[in-house]
Amino acid sequence: MRLFKAISCLQIISIAAILIVITSCRQEAVNYYKNEIDSIGIFWVPDLREGIFEAELTSNGQDLVLKGETNEQEAKDAIIGLLKQNAVDFIDSLLVLPDLSVITEPWGLVRVSVCNIRLFSSYDSEMTTQALMGTPVRILKEDGGWFLIQTPDLYLGWVDSDAVETKSTNEYNEWKSSQRLFYTGKTGDIHADPSGIKVISDIVAGCIIEVISVQKEIYEVKLPDGRQGFISREKVIPFDQLSAESYLKPENLISTAESFMGIPYLWGGTSSKGFDCSGFVKTIYFLNGIILSRDASQQFQYGIRLRMRRETLPDSLKQGDLLFFGSSRRGRPVATHVGMYIGDTEFIHSSGMVKINSLDSTRTNFSRSRRDTFIGVRRIIGAPVGKGIQPVPDHGWYN
Repeated sequence: MRLFKAISCLQIISIAAILIVITSCRQEAVNYYKNEIDSIGIFWVPDLREGIFEAELTSNGQDLVLKGETNEQEAKDAIIGLLKQNAVDFIDSLLVLPDLSVITEPWGLVRVSVCNIRLFSSYDSEMTTQALMGTPVRILKEDGGWFLIQTPDLYLGWVDSDAVETKSTNEYNEWKSSQRLFYTGKTGDIHADPSGIKVISDIVAGCIIEVISVQKEIYEVKLPDGRQGFISREKVIPFDQLSAESYLKPENLISTAESFMGIPYLWGGTSSKGFDCSGFVKTIYFLNGIILSRDASQQFQYGIRLRMRRETLPDSLKQGDLLFFGSSRRGRPVATHVGMYIGDTEFIHSSGMVKINSLDSTRTNFSRSRRDTFIGVRRIIGAPVGKGIQPVPDHGWYN
């Protein structure tokens, strides 16, 4: 009997030892692959303002579990390929957004003139950017009346679901093939009848609406949520005419920028109701057929890089060049402000309001603080197109 108990105790000890070894091995696997998984995330989602990547390999005590979420299928494929290549046995719980079993209508169109997009799903959360009526968006998640969306410049944020008209993939494709109008006025109204007495919505520069019919001096139009109305033909162009080849010219950029003079600074603003610095230059270029990245630090990464020192400014600058200001961190320039050069030593930017300052110390509108924090120039006109600089007609979300 004592021998049997001794053997049983040895078996229990042996099993416990095996479990400890197995648990230890699982934890070693978790630690070993952490850096590999993080590296995959950095490669596929280098900027968390433009993509989602929260993936990790964990142990639940019995199994290894790959969990988290991302909006990049390629990132998940790379992780699974890595683990399978190394014969790792794991449970796959990594979600790729949008989850089509939950988000059955993964596309949407902004239905209000200007939609405020926030960092979190709450009205008291910081506004990070805006989107205009008719802007197509990807719907990635839903949370209590809020959508996590991605805009055509890839920026992410949360928006009140009432501001977005959801679309199935088929409905979205129908919209892309429809006849649309692009609003070029600073602000205006869409009316309920041709006489223009009753307003059904306001509208701002850059909004997109569909055409129902063409009359003498007005269009009958349809808004993204199905509302119908009338708008003057004076301040709209057919959307398919919004070509960078036609509009991306220095004189057009300057005319567009100066039409917004005096509009107040608004953190996160990208509309004629209020701009921040990068939202201002982004809007200028969008109204002339080009989609730029959202933030100044992102815009600084694209375009033709011109090597200039503040001592030689404004030599060799051309109208339409983007001027960046900021500081140096660990020997690298970091852009925190941007403006557009308009010629004769002057640049236009949103700082307090949309205004013009000079790089010439003899001018009354000289800005010493901007000259002293100048870090570089990026030329958009003539730059290779691609991520960060995309012609609107070539963007797959619009056409």
